[in-house]
Amino acid sequence: MSNVLVANVGSTSLKFQLIRFPEEKSLAWGRFEKIGSQDAILSWTCGGESGSTIEPLPDYPAAIGRMIQLLTSGPSAVISGLGEITAVGFKTVIAKGFDGCVRITDPVLKGMEDYTFLAPAHNPPYVKAIRLFREAMPNTPLVGLFEPAFHTTMPEYARVYAVPKEWRDRHGIRRYGYHGASHRYISERIPVLLSLPKEEINVISCHLGGSSSICAIRGGKSVDTSMGFSPQSGLFHGTRNGDLDPFAVLYVMQQEGLSIEEVVRLLTRQSGFLGLSGVSADVRDIEKAEAEGNAEAHLALEAFCYDVKKTIGGFLAVLGRLDALVFTGGIGERGAEVRRRICAGLEPLGIILDDRRNAEQSGKEGSIGSEESRTAIWVVPTNEELIVARATVELLNAGQ
Repeated sequence: MSNVLVANVGSTSLKFQLIRFPEEKSLAWGRFEKIGSQDAILSWTCGGESGSTIEPLPDYPAAIGRMIQLLTSGPSAVISGLGEITAVGFKTVIAKGFDGCVRITDPVLKGMEDYTFLAPAHNPPYVKAIRLFREAMPNTPLVGLFEPAFHTTMPEYARVYAVPKEWRDRHGIRRYGYHGASHRYISERIPVLLSLPKEEINVISCHLGGSSSICAIRGGKSVDTSMGFSPQSGLFHGTRNGDLDPFAVLYVMQQEGLSIEEVVRLLTRQSGFLGLSGVSADVRDIEKAEAEGNAEAHLALEAFCYDVKKTIGGFLAVLGRLDALVFTGGIGERGAEVRRRICAGLEPLGIILDDRRNAEQSGKEGSIGSEESRTAIWVVPTNEELIVARATVELLNAGQ
């Protein structure tokens, strides 16, 4: 028997699960949202007790400390101390020179720091979190499952950028793809829900949240994804720009005399939903502003749903046939209005939403497609933590 704690450090969120193996039983679960604010949203189920609060969580160290408190003390405690945890798994993003699932060592942390430029919103909090765990649990194995691992099955023509060969060879400039654990979970879960062999179905997985990406999956394998070299690419995100003509950046740098550091800050912290709406990085706040007549909030929501719809259409062309369209992630699981706007107009492609089912579906697993829809449409809460925990146990069992 072993207990694996999984810490999923998102750009503005922290999810965790304590999972007991071999039965894969979840002993505790928690989700912290809007980290970095005075009104962070905390929800958890630990030791048979469920709770939720709104409280200040100014940074990731505060969030990690709160998580440890829930697990080890008070009525929510499920373990008497951190010594009962066999290993800690992390849904790590990217590291120079490392891929797949690895034991986290100083060279791995150095590789993550070397690629901070690629993932400035992710790698720094992960490195900080890992070091905090290492201090608190010096004898406990720490394991990282890097997000691009699921996308290594993409064909070369889908991964390549048309840039000089020396860029590709010397600097590894290519499409890596992210949210691999989430898309892998969908690839394994949806065949069970549809009672179909994984090898025979085509799926489009829409992970929509503070960070968003879409993945085309054929036979359980990624064949294309919306994110590229860095998590800043693809769809736009809470505070990150998404796809952008690089010459627009160069032009503004020239006109405004901006440094690289200033541009990185603007594109990673003041763009995306926040930059477009002028309201917030959180879709719930933007929907409220739209309902109050805010035109920029309306534009942000329309632009996002258009980008998602356009990507779905492109991936449908890649797959040739679509068996299931799946929504996951914070927005995908809870955003009924966003899902409605995305699916509106896709009826000729065989994607027909059931408005009543969609409106009633929030944060739980279920079908939202109409009886006439040729494509199954589902909301499936992702379980990246389970994927990371399985990979962690597999790595440790292999003696690595």
